[in-house]
Amino acid sequence: MKFTNLILPCACLNYLLIVFLIGLVDGPSRAVAQSQPSFELPVQLVGFPVIILSVRLANFVKKLAYSINPRTYMSRTRRHALDYYGEVSESAVNLAIAEKQILNELGPKACIMEEPCRMHAMRKEKRGAQPEWTDILSNYKKQANGMKQWYLLSVFVGDEIRDPVLCKQLSKRLACNRNVKVPIRD
Repeated sequence: MKFTNLILPCACLNYLLIVFLIGLVDGPSRAVAQSQPSFELPVQLVGFPVIILSVRLANFVKKLAYSINPRTYMSRTRRHALDYYGEVSESAVNLAIAEKQILNELGPKACIMEEPCRMHAMRKEKRGAQPEWTDILSNYKKQANGMKQWYLLSVFVGDEIRDPVLCKQLSKRLACNRNVKVPIRD
């Protein structure tokens, strides 16, 4: 049960408690008009502590709900995936598994290009909708001969996974220039 759902009922109960206490304090003076009590309790004496108590109780419930909420203790990547999808993306959680699967299937030279992957991940169309084939094929022709298959892999991953965060992380882990040796000068 979520504690954030209890904030509104607590506020309503506090309001009813305030109205009830005001009725207790103010009620006897109206009921018995001929005999005035010798001591009349001011409304502020009861009202202010009740208001302060209700505000503190509401803040306590909010903080308790925040501390119990499992999203509080998630990493930033998972929270971002949660905001993007409304639930935790399996691909964001299993980044290492996705990387391992790509390397097992396509070999150690497999790479993901961030730009095409991210662009196809952020498309607003539904799954299964036809992508812009003219755009994909024109970009495919522009790629160098050794990079064409990795371009298509990046398009496929972005189109199927639909997770820009995963595209960015996979492109960092499976960078296309990771096997290039940088010459060291003496």
